[in-house]
Amino acid sequence: MDERAELASIAASLRAYLELQVDTGATGIPKGARKAAPKPAPVEAPPPSSGAPPPSFAPVSLAPDTVPVPVSESAVATVTGAGAEAPMVRSLPMLEELVASCTRCELSKTRTKTVFSRGNPKAALCIVGEAPGADEDAQGLPFVGRAGQLLDKMIGAMGLSPDQDVYVCNILKCRPPGNRRPTPDETTTCIPYLHEQLANVAPKVIVAMGNTSAQALLDTKLGITKLRGQWKLYRGKTLVMPTYHPSYLLREGPLQKVAKQEAWDDLRKVMKELGLAVPGKS
Repeated sequence: MDERAELASIAASLRAYLELQVDTGATGIPKGARKAAPKPAPVEAPPPSSGAPPPSFAPVSLAPDTVPVPVSESAVATVTGAGAEAPMVRSLPMLEELVASCTRCELSKTRTKTVFSRGNPKAALCIVGEAPGADEDAQGLPFVGRAGQLLDKMIGAMGLSPDQDVYVCNILKCRPPGNRRPTPDETTTCIPYLHEQLANVAPKVIVAMGNTSAQALLDTKLGITKLRGQWKLYRGKTLVMPTYHPSYLLREGPLQKVAKQEAWDDLRKVMKELGLAVPGKS
């Protein structure tokens, strides 16, 4: 390669590098790069007899529309792999504030209060239910009605404190009118809040209570009777135990006695996984 071609190649490489800096929002050349850059070898002037003019090196300038602009917090993303991006995980207080003012779906028009969570966000066990009921909508806390009272008894039977040893939340943060089952659109709209909650809490085990919870967390259409009692994975890494919702266990009927025993068997598996003392069947 002659000297002119080599200089032209260097110029092209420099221009490409500077354009990359502009595209990525960087300014200048990193200090480390300055130290590591070797000194260019002296280039002799071309002989006058060649007749070709020397290459032109126009300075690279930044147009006004290429100046880096600060990125908003909601747009921040972290690259976790080739071509993969993970959304920013906001703190629990920030999430709770966002939920309180959320108007993403029609449930915001009929709710009394949003229902975020209760319990200890540092607990190893997280219990995820379906959606708030009338009592939850009034108090702004999950599982505080009859189903919540039964849930607390179940937690106590595991040898745990509902306030200190468990984090409790729901798929939906607003009550569906008439306590109806959440629609697929409502679940899809609301569940990103739950994903961020779980990313903050990072529980060792999740107990998914009822069809809606299990299906949403596990991305499946299977019903709870086929899922319960079997260890599953949330997002490929967190253990999930699907089991019956306490509201189902409170119903009157011949199936409830068996369901209560099955639910207790499911919780005993959770206790074993958490290293708790596991009592016999009752």
